[in-house]
Amino acid sequence: MFKIKKFNIIGGRVIKTAIAVFVTALICYWLNLPTAFAVITAIVTVEPTAADSIRKGLIRFPASAIGAALAILFTSLFGDTPVTYTLATLFTIVICHKLHLEDGMLVATLTAVAMIPTTNDHYLLSFVSRLGSTSIGLIISTLVNIFVLPPNYSPRITTMIHNLFVKTGNLLESRVIELVLAKQTEFKTRISFQEVNKSMDTIEKLCRYQRKEWKYHRHSRKDMKLFHYENKK
Repeated sequence: MFKIKKFNIIGGRVIKTAIAVFVTALICYWLNLPTAFAVITAIVTVEPTAADSIRKGLIRFPASAIGAALAILFTSLFGDTPVTYTLATLFTIVICHKLHLEDGMLVATLTAVAMIPTTNDHYLLSFVSRLGSTSIGLIISTLVNIFVLPPNYSPRITTMIHNLFVKTGNLLESRVIELVLAKQTEFKTRISFQEVNKSMDTIEKLCRYQRKEWKYHRHSRKDMKLFHYENKK
């Protein structure tokens, strides 16, 4: 009998991204700043946890400044040409890598490329306005990530651990039967083993997310005890 799976298309992170984009665009319209840069930044900076959002935001701001500066530099030298796009992308990636700003590399590259066709002769003004709009996207997405729909991974961790016990039991049963019958490991058993390992990795990742989230949100002793109990499982 077939089981009907429920697909949650709109999750908390999707809603937070939409809110961050709306607020960012609204502020940019009020301040008459380029909206595209801020919105792009807001979209790519909503993280699974508030801690990650703050940490990566501190990296993405200087990375964005580097991308904006390089875009203005090469636009002033070569104009809006394919060479400009290539050099701005190349040097942005290289400099961010050398300065260990990998978490901000995507935002910096997008900022550099998006700035080229909109940069005018007032290079300093362009730099300040683009960097200002990018900063608004970073700040808004970080605040939304902290205060709007703070994630609680504990229920999902509990469910996944229960499912992991079932999968592991089925896997052990299949493997014991193969050993008793002196059979080689079947393809289905290998797939089950890979699924168990994948579930373990996912649970460990969610546990790390939950620990980080508790740094910025209140939690009771009961929640803490339950989390540690599930983590030991």
